[in-house]
Amino acid sequence: MSKQNNESSNEKNQYFLFVANKDIYAITALEVIEIVEYQNITKVPMMSDFVSGVTNIRGNLIAVIDLLQRFGIKQTQIYDTTSLVILRKRHFNKELQIAVIIDQVYEVDDISAENIESTPDFGTRIDKYFIKNMAKYNDEYIAVLDIDTVLDIKELSILAKEKSSKDKG
Repeated sequence: MSKQNNESSNEKNQYFLFVANKDIYAITALEVIEIVEYQNITKVPMMSDFVSGVTNIRGNLIAVIDLLQRFGIKQTQIYDTTSLVILRKRHFNKELQIAVIIDQVYEVDDISAENIESTPDFGTRIDKYFIKNMAKYNDEYIAVLDIDTVLDIKELSILAKEKSSKDKG
C-alpha cells in the first residue's frame, strides 16, 4: 500500500468507526449528522434490495440503506446494538440525509494522515469501489468508506425492475 500525498504528516482527521458484519469500518466524522437507535423502517415497494425503506426521525422522512446489502454481502441482522447512522450527502446544491444500518458503534477517534494509505487492488472484504482509503488503526487496517460512492443517489434510485433487467442484459 502506498502512502497518500499529504502536506503535513502530523495532520489528523476525526473518523467515526463502526462495526458491520464483524468488521470495523470508518467514515469521516464530519459526514455523520447523528446516530440513533434502530427503529421501525417502512418498506418502499420496487426499490433495490439494499434500500431498506424509510424512517421518520424528528419529523424528517429519511431513506435507510442496508450497508451490508449495498456491499453485496447479506442482509444486516438486527440486534440490540444495531443503530442508524444519519449521514450528510450533497446532491447538486442540496444536502440530503440518508441513514445506513450498522451493527454497532465502535468509537470516534483521530487518525493521523500518515496512517492513511491507498486501497489495495485486492484483499479487501468489500468491493474496492466503496473504499476511499485504508487506515492503520490499533495496528490493523480498516476500510475508510467513500460515502459519495456508497450513497450514490443515481444508484440508490434505480428501481428493482430496472436493476434486474440491467443485470440480465
